[in-house]
Amino acid sequence: MDIKQLEAFVQVVEAGSFSRAAERLFLSQPTVSVHVQSLEESLGTRLLDRLGKEVVPTPAGEILYRYARRILALRDRAVQDIHHFLGELAGSFEIAASTIPGEYLLPPVLAEFQRRHPKVKVSLCISDTGKVVKEVGRGTCLLGVVGGKVDEKGLSFVALREEELVLALCSSHPLAQTEKVDLRDLESIPLILREEGSGTRRTFEEALRQVGKNLAALPVVAELGSTTALKEGVKACIGAAIISPRAVKDEVHCGIIKTFKIRGLNLRRRFYLVRRSKRTLPPPVEELESFILSSLATGS
Repeated sequence: MDIKQLEAFVQVVEAGSFSRAAERLFLSQPTVSVHVQSLEESLGTRLLDRLGKEVVPTPAGEILYRYARRILALRDRAVQDIHHFLGELAGSFEIAASTIPGEYLLPPVLAEFQRRHPKVKVSLCISDTGKVVKEVGRGTCLLGVVGGKVDEKGLSFVALREEELVLALCSSHPLAQTEKVDLRDLESIPLILREEGSGTRRTFEEALRQVGKNLAALPVVAELGSTTALKEGVKACIGAAIISPRAVKDEVHCGIIKTFKIRGLNLRRRFYLVRRSKRTLPPPVEELESFILSSLATGS
């Protein structure tokens, strides 16, 4: 049993897939499989069950996972403490973000952070707001950036900058030729939405509730699992979408998509940095937290 085997095993458990674990570790899938197989052989028991496309830990795997997380955390802490003693900031860790902050806000922030601290390696995992909050809550990721605040015990949410969602239409749509879109127009436009758990969808649903409307009363034709899929659906004229203006900036510039603010509907939403309230962060993570807060501060 060695550290690389434990790293591979933990990533497979958390990703639920050998291929996704390989992507996170920058290894080939066969290499990850060999690491896990060697671990199983050294312990004399099966650690993972393959249920179709999903990989889940066996009862023995659940036990090892708990210890492996602690072993890897101690390894990382030892490295960080040595570098801290030497006056350096170093280490590796993972943070999580929902789609819009993960794809549009954080990349330049992380690039600048790593330029300033080249011995710190930060991995960014992107999923929807609900999953990010769960990852932070269970300690898989120490920090998260999401597009909505969730009522979750033990977590703190610090406000970052905000944006206003827009209605995106393909440029050939009849409504795209008008100058404005009202709330009542939504009742006759086929809509494509993000999946449940998305911060964008949560914002839309809350805005509808504030004006006494219900999503079930609108003509929703599809639910898609990513902002990219949503954007492609709009471009294909499948329907209109509530979306971040950041995601369609290039398409609007090229005239492929036209966007509107919806009169009578408040679609402003704020981004938040989320972390466990009472958890002491390692020095590199604490430094990144401060850097994110200053880079994405409200009003910036």
